[in-house]
Amino acid sequence: SPAGCQGTLTRGSVVACVLAEHPTIRVAEHAREAAQGRRIGARTVLPSNPYVEVTAGKRVGLWNGERDINVYGRLSQEIEIAGQRRKRMTVADAEIAQAERQIELARRDIAASALTAYYELLAAQEQRAMIGRIARTAETLVELARVSERTGLGSALNADVAVAASVRVQRQQIEAERRVAAARAVLAGLLGRDPAGAALEVQGDLSPIPTPDDLGVLVEAALARRSEIELAKTEREVFLRQVEMYRRFRAPNPSVVLYAQRDGFAEQVLGGGIAFPIMLPSPLGRTFAGEIAESKALARRAEAEVERWRRQVRTEVTVSVQELRARRAEIGLFEADRLQRAEGHLEALGQEMAVGRVSIREAILLQQQFLEYLGAHIESRRALALASVEVARAAGL
Repeated sequence: SPAGCQGTLTRGSVVACVLAEHPTIRVAEHAREAAQGRRIGARTVLPSNPYVEVTAGKRVGLWNGERDINVYGRLSQEIEIAGQRRKRMTVADAEIAQAERQIELARRDIAASALTAYYELLAAQEQRAMIGRIARTAETLVELARVSERTGLGSALNADVAVAASVRVQRQQIEAERRVAAARAVLAGLLGRDPAGAALEVQGDLSPIPTPDDLGVLVEAALARRSEIELAKTEREVFLRQVEMYRRFRAPNPSVVLYAQRDGFAEQVLGGGIAFPIMLPSPLGRTFAGEIAESKALARRAEAEVERWRRQVRTEVTVSVQELRARRAEIGLFEADRLQRAEGHLEALGQEMAVGRVSIREAILLQQQFLEYLGAHIESRRALALASVEVARAAGL
């Protein structure tokens, strides 16, 4: 693992460590290496290796019975004359560019997944800590209700209500533990660690990722940066260049021929020439008509994919920005001093009930109200953080 990925993880180190370890990115990088290998093959100067043919024959005269050996040798080499090599290289270059866009797409999606898991874990830990503090107050309320019942100052109904409220808090505590474990397992899986046994520690808060507020700016940035659009463009370019390459393959490549012969009259013959293939019409011969038609259709499909992604990107950015704005407005409903007072009220409920200022039923009702209030604040902060991640992903930031 890279340095800094073993200790406590921050928002920045989580992204860096996940990108360094995730196999999806390695898959995309190996695909690029494969495309680079195809380019090495495409830059070969000769379209095929030379052919050498050597034959020998024994001659026996029908009338005089003389014997001799005839030896015949032939060397041929095909030569491209229509620029096929250059077209093969342009196709390979387009495939390399396509692989680059695939790497960018993989990195962006994995980074978004890492940030989502990071924020989920932070929110789950905050919720667990908050529920843990409230659980102690709930236990105090139950104990006070039971003491009141035993001393005759309270009824069994109040004690049962307190126990029911305590069970509700305990269920929320179990759910908080589950969310922490699930978020830690997801993040461990992204980091390539054992989800069942990884002891991950993260630090930070639920502050959202800074993003521009202007919807138009975000849409333009997304149209210029989103890898899905660029990937569809490079795919279209690959197919268009394949059309040009197949058209060049239609040109007949001549072969230079050299031959040497020793015949039965002890003569040695040296010669040479040029051979041209005969281009037969389809379906008798190879005209690449099918390959050209296929590449044209795939290019048109890629063009449609470009337009489809443009529309989808605009929609995704708009929806994500509206979500972010709504979450910001929601956060504005919570006042810092009221949140602090709610925490203080929860801690003081047991004491208030003990001195008789608050009844058991009132204490339980207040406890539930404050619990929902504090839980809603954590959930709103979590939703705001995740909304900022989605805006960044949708805009290609």
